[in-house]
Amino acid sequence: MSLPASHFKQEGGFTLVEALLAIALLATLGAIVFGSLLTTTQVVDAGRAAASREQTIRRVLRLMGEELTIGVKETTFPWVGLNGTQDGQSADTLAFVTRGDGVGVQAAGESEIVRVIYTREGDRLIRFVRRNLYGLTDESVDQVNLATKVKAFNVRYYSRQGQLWLDEWSSTGPLPAALLVEITFQEPNADPYTIREWVTVGVS
Repeated sequence: MSLPASHFKQEGGFTLVEALLAIALLATLGAIVFGSLLTTTQVVDAGRAAASREQTIRRVLRLMGEELTIGVKETTFPWVGLNGTQDGQSADTLAFVTRGDGVGVQAAGESEIVRVIYTREGDRLIRFVRRNLYGLTDESVDQVNLATKVKAFNVRYYSRQGQLWLDEWSSTGPLPAALLVEITFQEPNADPYTIREWVTVGVS
């Protein structure tokens, strides 16, 4: 008995349906692999960006701590901490007089005193510096954007007398013993996260 010719054709290679199924399977596997690689890359990039921003804000907090440590009490320019909001989020303002303009505790010495102001404007954390305190020109005021994508900037003040945490501080008299600084970041399509730091106040 002889077999039909079509039987030998099927044994000799793939049919059109089998070839199309193989192509579809390869395309599906390729899409899965590509999607996995893309997701992994996005996660790694987001992690690096978050780590970079955290390092930036740690440097900002270290700078703020050093400036508070070498702060100077000036009756003409009182120590001010204002409780503010923007877009329903904390946008506090901290202003005080210090030495050295960010040169560090060891190098400050008897260098020129300056007034620094930390605040949030929009999504930026900003540091203003005013030199030539007793001059009449605004040219001595510098502005530095310290960080972006900042959702909130909150400062609380610890009172030596009442042993209480306060939201505001404005006085030429006794200064707070310490500050609690909170900076909240907001990445696109991500939950906000907050970095907190204790800062001790030292004034000469």
